[in-house]
Amino acid sequence: MKDTDFSAFRVYVVPIFVLLTIILLVPLVLMPQLSRIRDKNLEIKQANTRLEVLKSKVDALGAIDENDESLKLIEMEKVVPSGKELAQLVVGVRSLAAASSLKVAELTFNPGKVVSASATISASKKVKARATAPKKEEPKDKLVFSLKLKGALENLNKLLKKMEGVRRLMGISNLKIDQDEGDEAYEFDLQIETPFKGIDSKGDIVAKALPELTTDHISTYDFVTSLENLTDISIPLVPKGVKDPFR
Repeated sequence: MKDTDFSAFRVYVVPIFVLLTIILLVPLVLMPQLSRIRDKNLEIKQANTRLEVLKSKVDALGAIDENDESLKLIEMEKVVPSGKELAQLVVGVRSLAAASSLKVAELTFNPGKVVSASATISASKKVKARATAPKKEEPKDKLVFSLKLKGALENLNKLLKKMEGVRRLMGISNLKIDQDEGDEAYEFDLQIETPFKGIDSKGDIVAKALPELTTDHISTYDFVTSLENLTDISIPLVPKGVKDPFR
């Protein structure tokens, strides 16, 4: 028998097989490696950018007077606080009406999530009656007082003027004016809105640039801090767990 000659196989087939193997290894092995290297380079670039921003932010923070900024923050917190401060606001609204020579016939407000146990029990008795009523969405960034006032028409003008110069940025909406026959006094049905600033999580803001303090911001700060504060009255807390807390 004639011996089989494998020389042609070694010369043509083996190199082609090796070449195909290398071609297949490039996308299967090398490309993922190159992709990981590209991702790492991108992370390094982003980290370097963040580092530069942090360096500039550290320099900017070092130039700030911490005591002065803290005092400004406290003053702005009095204008638009993070909490509703119900008791102080009730006193402030009543003081505003009294200073305008208006009699408060009725005052109600939406409590939001701040309700007492007695209010919850009282409200539970009316659940069935209100089952078919549409649910009114509570405002998340303001407290609304519903007021019924009685007095002269010029006293309402006094109230509006006084509101322009008080803190808490009180605003009036839904104003109605009525007068009974034979009665000189007017009845005013209105709503007073007092906004507050809720605290929201902003995520990672370490590397974000500091906000720029412009002359408009400074002039706004000077204006609102010059307004009269009607909600700075200290209201003592009543003792808890007693039958009559007013004794």
